[in-house]
Amino acid sequence: MRNLPPTGRRRAPRGRLVRGVLWATATLTTLAGVSACSDEGDKQPQAAQTPASRICDGTLDRPAVTALQRLGGADSFEELSGKGNQFSLDRAAAHVHDDVQQRSRCTVYLPDDTSGAPLVQLDFKAADTHPTRAAVLKASPGKDFTFYALGAYAATSDKNSTTLYFQCTTKGSDGKRTRYVDAGIFSSAGQLKGNSPSKDRMVILNSVSRHLADKLGCADEAHLPSTVPDGESVTS
Repeated sequence: MRNLPPTGRRRAPRGRLVRGVLWATATLTTLAGVSACSDEGDKQPQAAQTPASRICDGTLDRPAVTALQRLGGADSFEELSGKGNQFSLDRAAAHVHDDVQQRSRCTVYLPDDTSGAPLVQLDFKAADTHPTRAAVLKASPGKDFTFYALGAYAATSDKNSTTLYFQCTTKGSDGKRTRYVDAGIFSSAGQLKGNSPSKDRMVILNSVSRHLADKLGCADEAHLPSTVPDGESVTS
């Protein structure tokens, strides 16, 4: 299950650097995340306010745009830009078999926020298998989950973990084939607004995943409907 902070070479936009370092340090301890230096030296990507409809390479459909606006309490957001930082659907599709430094992730910040913590960060990677509801509940006693009838497995937990596995047969550069894509959102719990943060996160993830499945040529097998059904909340 995705529950990690942003890693790799993406750096916080100008105005966020100092607080971003403090946030990253604290998150390393609490979430066992991994942080790495940018391979572009001290250059930082510029951030510009972007309408929600254009976030994540324009892959948010209308319900997902509304969901992001509710989560952030804003109409426009800041997204990492610059070479190797701005999300590209083509690059995400090309690098699902690669490590985190090469994958294309969509990192979205609240406008004018200086904490260095993204509102949401979406990541996609190839997977051999997927979790099962029974196994997840057994492994996490006393934890709250909301499960959704999407793809092969879809669930949220707490306010920072959103996971969606969908069937999609792909082949890496080494010739290895995998049957699934592991799509996830890391979110900053303290920044989330609205009355339905679990479903709003899943609506956003489902929308981008649908576009990715289409790009990868596996839309028919992915089982990602255009409308996200209500989830079922369960305490393990």
